[in-house]
Amino acid sequence: MDNHLNGLPLDELLQQLTEERDDLEMVRAQILKRGTSIIQDVIEAAFSTSGFDKEELLRPGYLGLMNAVYNFDLSHGKEFLEYAENLIKGEIRHHIRDQVRSVPVPRWMKDLNRQIEITEARLLRETGQLPSLSELAEAVNITEEGLAEVFKARETMSYVSLNAEQRVNDPVFEIDITKIHSKKSVAFPVEYRIRLASALEKLADLQQYLLHNLFRPSE
Repeated sequence: MDNHLNGLPLDELLQQLTEERDDLEMVRAQILKRGTSIIQDVIEAAFSTSGFDKEELLRPGYLGLMNAVYNFDLSHGKEFLEYAENLIKGEIRHHIRDQVRSVPVPRWMKDLNRQIEITEARLLRETGQLPSLSELAEAVNITEEGLAEVFKARETMSYVSLNAEQRVNDPVFEIDITKIHSKKSVAFPVEYRIRLASALEKLADLQQYLLHNLFRPSE
């Protein structure tokens, strides 16, 4: 059966990806084997000025292609190539962002972002529409000013120019934690939690530094 698949055009293999087949795993393997051209086309079209070697971008691109091949049922009716290209671009952007980010994002910021996203999704399920800033602020118990500061910081946290020359002008991640306060009075408000988390992260950095230098030979 594998020999038969070897002779099929890629378009026909992609069509078989949506069918109930006993050899579906072989179909997927064939698409992945030939999918390098799809990744290369995406790199050439969207990342040729990224400053990264094509060979390096092929690795995250392959993860995107694999995700598309094994999760095509989640494409919501999109054509395979459109779906795959979106996932390939996403993985490559993620790789570039991780490589060029100069200022580490605090762990508490990531956790707070996750809490906001989960709350937003819950409100959408309950009401059938996206919440306003005031509704979201009420639900996560952060003032509107504080929530706006988080959103502003999140923009700079996730933005990375795909052009190497323009990347020097990318916004630097900054957040004014003095603007973030709980909207309603609680026993352990968000501003206290942020300060505690920041202090613990600094201690963790100090611990890593001490461990790294504890047994270094003296000069």
